[in-house]
Amino acid sequence: MAGIAMSRSTAPLLALSLALLAGPASAQSAWRFDRSSTEVSFVTHRFGAVVATGKFGRFEGQLSLDFDQPERSRIRVTIDTGSVSAGTALMDGFIKGESMLDTGRFPNAIFTSTSVRRMGDRSLEIRGNLTIRSVTQPITVTATVDGDIERAKRGDRLPFHADGSFLRPAYGIGKDVNVVDDKVDLVIKGQVMR
Repeated sequence: MAGIAMSRSTAPLLALSLALLAGPASAQSAWRFDRSSTEVSFVTHRFGAVVATGKFGRFEGQLSLDFDQPERSRIRVTIDTGSVSAGTALMDGFIKGESMLDTGRFPNAIFTSTSVRRMGDRSLEIRGNLTIRSVTQPITVTATVDGDIERAKRGDRLPFHADGSFLRPAYGIGKDVNVVDDKVDLVIKGQVMR
């Protein structure tokens, strides 16, 4: 579950890259998450069944997006791991604890893009590094634009969703936890704006 919370942090970051997917636009411009409509979340499974879900209440992104040349885009998302919410105080405390996210020592999870590649008219592949518990590992995120790119260029918000996954053991999350699979799915859904 701790891994899940982390993924949320990464997922959210990745979502921003979705805005990059939009096709035509001017050169690089600065975008940010619309916090009122954007959610960074995680999902964990066990034998195919959903075991735990949660979201992060505090996150921010530095998004420099170029719609004409997505490969020039840069994305950095920072998630406050202590803002995780998984439904109950007991679960939240467990995820924030030393064996999971250890939010007392590692208050942030950070995703930084290393490359952005157009996969279709409305989707991007964003490769980058995800840092959780001071451990940095590569991760790939897929982002998709759900709104009107032309309207976004004129100032409207741009809806998107992004997803990726990581393995808990790679970050030392929940070493002795065997009630969830190692893979944690990250999902970011919402809107970006200038």
